[in-house]
Amino acid sequence: MCGIDYSIRSPSLCVIPYNELDDAVIPIEQCHLYYLTNTKSHIIETDFIHGDSFNGWKTDEERYASIADWVLQCLKKHDCVSVGLEGYSFGSKGSALFQIAENTGLLKYFLSTSSIAVNTFSPSSIKKFATNNGRSDKNQMYHAFCVDNPQTKLMSMFGRNETDKVKSPVSDLVDSYYIALSQRVEACRDNTIYLSPQQKEKE
Repeated sequence: MCGIDYSIRSPSLCVIPYNELDDAVIPIEQCHLYYLTNTKSHIIETDFIHGDSFNGWKTDEERYASIADWVLQCLKKHDCVSVGLEGYSFGSKGSALFQIAENTGLLKYFLSTSSIAVNTFSPSSIKKFATNNGRSDKNQMYHAFCVDNPQTKLMSMFGRNETDKVKSPVSDLVDSYYIALSQRVEACRDNTIYLSPQQKEKE
């Protein structure tokens, strides 16, 4: 089970291994979070957070393929067969929108050819899941994360004060965490939790 906050500059994903907790919120320490960054000082490695740097690329197409391949490698480590993916933001426009669409489209193709099922969630639904407010900002999302995980000081882990403005990669990790939780709830509702597309067809 996985949630992906996909982007060109700071992609992040959160894997929730199988567990029997009857709760919408799974402690972050029981998850595995992966992210890419261009800033060396932002790369950390803990029991549940795994940072890495981007591979080099010569063209946009190589860049998109490299990120999608990284996602698949992370998913295969945990035998993930379904993912939640945040949909496009209505605020995206201009050339950035085309980059986002091409980047995400290639990922969806990679996932499809790997028989990994995809659920798409609107940005507002993820925010509402976390905070009960579909228009929450990054700081409000992080506050919700702290309430759900009081023992984990994510900002401090990246050398920041807990009162600082929330930025990447912290904001991306938080988003991928709540996308993963949303995906888990959706799968539980459909009684297809952790099932592959082939297994679903047999149900």
